[in-house]
Amino acid sequence: MQRQATPRCTVGMSPLGHHPPDELAVVPVVDMPPSRVVAAWKEGDANPLTRSFVQLARAAYRD
Repeated sequence: MQRQATPRCTVGMSPLGHHPPDELAVVPVVDMPPSRVVAAWKEGDANPLTRSFVQLARAAYRD
């Protein structure tokens, strides 16, 4: 994973190989241990977008 920092020093994460827009500067953080990615959603959420996101996230990060 790469961490992306905005001018206000917010740290975000994106999958390796993801190419952010040219306007976004990417600076790897090399002096921190790897982060875990956790997704949470409301139990029983029937929104199809939530369901699709969860399915994609599980497939992408499955060990």
